[in-house]
Amino acid sequence: MNIRGAFGLRALGVVAVVVWLVGCNGTQGMGSGSSFMSGTAVSKQDPYKATIASSAGTGSDLVYATGGCGGACIFSLPDGSLVDSVSVPGGVGGDCSDSNGNVFITNGAHVLEYAHGGTEPIATLNLPGSDAAACSVDAKSGNLAVVFGGNGADIAVFPAATGTPTLYEIHFVTLYCGYDGAGNLFVSGYASQQSQLAELPAGTSTFTVLSVSQRVGAPGQIQWDGKHITYESRSSENIKVSRLKISGATATIVGTTHFKAALHNAFQSWIYGNRIIIPYSNEGLAANRIALWKYPQGGEPLLRLGKFAGTAFMGVTVSI
Repeated sequence: MNIRGAFGLRALGVVAVVVWLVGCNGTQGMGSGSSFMSGTAVSKQDPYKATIASSAGTGSDLVYATGGCGGACIFSLPDGSLVDSVSVPGGVGGDCSDSNGNVFITNGAHVLEYAHGGTEPIATLNLPGSDAAACSVDAKSGNLAVVFGGNGADIAVFPAATGTPTLYEIHFVTLYCGYDGAGNLFVSGYASQQSQLAELPAGTSTFTVLSVSQRVGAPGQIQWDGKHITYESRSSENIKVSRLKISGATATIVGTTHFKAALHNAFQSWIYGNRIIIPYSNEGLAANRIALWKYPQGGEPLLRLGKFAGTAFMGVTVSI
């Protein structure tokens, strides 16, 4: 099996390598809205609704969750209700969004762009390979980075999310990517059963592999929380996000957030102001749940979007 062949396989790097090699395919369990359990939006936490407007939400913010609804499900915030869906033939990987609310969904050898609230693509970007997985947009330049495979390269960067990408090779199995506030690009992955983290400093053309403590766990989602690059993984008890300080070629853990009720595999999450939304599973390999927590506090979830039968969510992003 080609370990680059499915974003599901990449995401299941949260456990031992033997599990990396038997993970779920990105098209597995992709259902329609009719496959969902009733009551998809379940919120008994008034504190979230009372504070969301003062943090990141406006009431019209939307969560695009890839891997369900035949492509991606669209939920509204702050109530978490299912409001629409995106049909994407052939399966999907992860997704990300930019400061204009545009959403990018990876789809094999393509990246599909949607306007805020849109269900039909407004643009299609072509990759010189296949197996498109995680993505991230640089807030400074608008550049779009995409993890992919099939062409001897690991990362494609589309300038201003358009045109022909610049390709980079990192020499380890790449999983997730994320920009920091200065336009530096970070990529997580693994080699020889060890977690790997690499950085492409802004304005340079070569990735540098960073020394990172193995206490971060197996490689997962990489994001910028406004102060630190964060590294999502699974601990022995639950899902966690480590905050990293980058100094030269060294990444040091300066804080860790744990999430109660999320006990197994975490997939591509999204930090949203002082909130984080995570697709996860509490049994099996497929992420069939989505919930929202305080960030960086973690603890008990504030909002459960529900449990979705027969669905394997691959990633979430918030379109503002």
